[in-house]
Amino acid sequence: MKKSLYVYTILLIVGLTAILAFLSIGQASGMDAIKDTSIDHSAVNQGLNLQHITEKLLRAPGILILQLIIIMITARIMGYLFQLIGQPLVIGEIVAGLILGPSVMGAFTPEISEFIFPEKSIDILQQLSQLGLIFFMFIIGMELDLQTFRRSANKAILISIASIIIPFISGVILAYYLYDGFAPRKIQFTSFALFMGTTMCITAFPILARIVQERKLTKTPVGTMAISVAAIGDVVAWCILAVVIAIVKSGDISHSILTIGLSVLYIFLMFYLVKPFMYRLGRVYSSRESMGKPIVAFVFLLILVSSLFTEAIGIHALFGAFMAGVVMPEHLNFKRIFTEKIEDISLVILLPLFFVSTGLRTEVGLINSGHLWLICSIIILTATVGKFGGTLLASRYVGLNWNYSLTLGVLMNSKGLMELIVLNIGYDLGILNPEIFAMMVLMALATTLLTGPGLNLIHFFRQKKEPSRIREKTYKIMLSFANPKMGVTLLKLAHQIISVKACETMFTALHISPRSDLSPEDAMVFEKESFVPIRRYSEMNGLTMSTIYRNTNDIHGEILHTCKMETPDFLILGSARSVFSTDILGGILKRIISEATCDVLIFNEHNFHKIRSVLIVYFGNGDDYLFDYAKMLNHDSGRKFYTYHREPESKRSSGAFNHPDIPMVKVTESILQPSFLRSIDLVLISEGNWKAFEEKQNLPVNHFPSLLIIHKGRNGNRILNG
Repeated sequence: MKKSLYVYTILLIVGLTAILAFLSIGQASGMDAIKDTSIDHSAVNQGLNLQHITEKLLRAPGILILQLIIIMITARIMGYLFQLIGQPLVIGEIVAGLILGPSVMGAFTPEISEFIFPEKSIDILQQLSQLGLIFFMFIIGMELDLQTFRRSANKAILISIASIIIPFISGVILAYYLYDGFAPRKIQFTSFALFMGTTMCITAFPILARIVQERKLTKTPVGTMAISVAAIGDVVAWCILAVVIAIVKSGDISHSILTIGLSVLYIFLMFYLVKPFMYRLGRVYSSRESMGKPIVAFVFLLILVSSLFTEAIGIHALFGAFMAGVVMPEHLNFKRIFTEKIEDISLVILLPLFFVSTGLRTEVGLINSGHLWLICSIIILTATVGKFGGTLLASRYVGLNWNYSLTLGVLMNSKGLMELIVLNIGYDLGILNPEIFAMMVLMALATTLLTGPGLNLIHFFRQKKEPSRIREKTYKIMLSFANPKMGVTLLKLAHQIISVKACETMFTALHISPRSDLSPEDAMVFEKESFVPIRRYSEMNGLTMSTIYRNTNDIHGEILHTCKMETPDFLILGSARSVFSTDILGGILKRIISEATCDVLIFNEHNFHKIRSVLIVYFGNGDDYLFDYAKMLNHDSGRKFYTYHREPESKRSSGAFNHPDIPMVKVTESILQPSFLRSIDLVLISEGNWKAFEEKQNLPVNHFPSLLIIHKGRNGNRILNG
């Protein structure tokens, strides 16, 4: 090593010496005097001033990078804020587009708007957003379960047809009254009416699927029915849109026959030629290891060729991307691999560009009179009543009860991103003018915003009608974890804390994925994988175990909501550190502790296996309940209990130590050394006293044995209270 270092040093010295020597020779020969007078050195002389930086930013790719940064930040912030109030992420991203467009930023700060989004850069944004939409539609096609059509009963088919026909008719009727005042001059009534009908019957299948997941309806009859109805309706609506586009581009129904015929031929080839080949491909290349770059390149090529073909025959490129996704193999691993490859770049970067480009087109300021706002309200009302009413009537007709029918009606009324895609197609084709386009965007936003409150209202009235349930005499222990390995550790801890032989105990495992954008297929796979270790342990030890899987960004709110619904006797969590803190009670734990009504046990694991020795750190400031937990732990006669009192003993604290059934050994400050702590398997301490004890001992947390930090809930612990 030293020899190599000497060689590197000598080479560096020789190289620098040679460079300096040739520079000196060049200066001596007068070469520096020869200059190109055409070069303007003023920019160099003035340095990096503000004007110079601005000029650099306004050039490509500087302006594009600046736009991407602002779009991503705004979309993430607005998406997070809307998720906090129970709205889908996509709503926040749509609002972010409106904020960055002429409706907000363009109206209040036109100079900044012109600087960030100059007119010459808009075309580039729109082209990139179209690429993002192509990949997004491919993912939507992959998420579509073709088995749904085969499994769907007559009820789902009838509801789906009604939820398309009734709003379509209402859209055509609305177009009859809007045509003279709002349709562009070159657009015929047939094209305008058919397009308006299509916009009214759209349902955002991906948004609906994620709302069903967030509302814990996935495995319920109403959730299954909603997915089936939306899947059927999504395909039918896109087929209708393809026909409408063909008619608009050809100018007449008779002239669109060739386009429709080519479309039918294209769909036939995709299903009977491409699909079988892709299924064989999926059987061979079903793992990440076997799927090399040639296969990935082939799939991307299929997406682009399919999109190009549908664009060429007269229907939109997005339909081709959608069909490319539909014919993908149904093998879950194959789908997951491509979803992971495409979804992040598409949903995080390219799709927000679409929202912003839509926002740049949407000028809410054009709706500048009471009459126009009345028209906008009528459009929103027509869209809501048509879709909700059609679904409700059909649901009641096939025999579904009022609760299911109302829930389906609300879910199917969510239009979201899919509606914006259709509206942008209409705007590009010249079917919609700027005023009606702005109204329709507001309609898409309003119908999606109403979905959450509508479901909450139905749930509220259903709860009022349902009689309160009497809780069974079964002790409940809930475990919440992110890592499956930690889930097993928490279950081992709970199993050793309480004697399952002495009482009937129900363990509930809650796993929350912090992603709210998972497809239903991915969620099913992750749910199965997350509970494999904990199910194995519970089966080996004869424990009664139920599992709950959720995917949401609101981890703190979901844990508290599940606690409220499951009413456990205590909740066990793993410790958590926030990004900027070493506090093991940081992050979301502080919020859970402050709001939970049951006892919360936070476990900081350190080489944990079996509890043989327990140290109780007692302050005497209301933490007597620690000895109640010691009683629970004492069901195993082989355990040793040590107690340490932080303050001098009082009569009250002395009584706390005198438990005839629990032999305790008192320890002093001098014994609490690392050597003694290494002999302890578990330390019990209250949440309010942990920080003071850690600072007093002046030891990092990794020098402590496994810690069980206990927060006493307002409702106490039924196990401890008898």
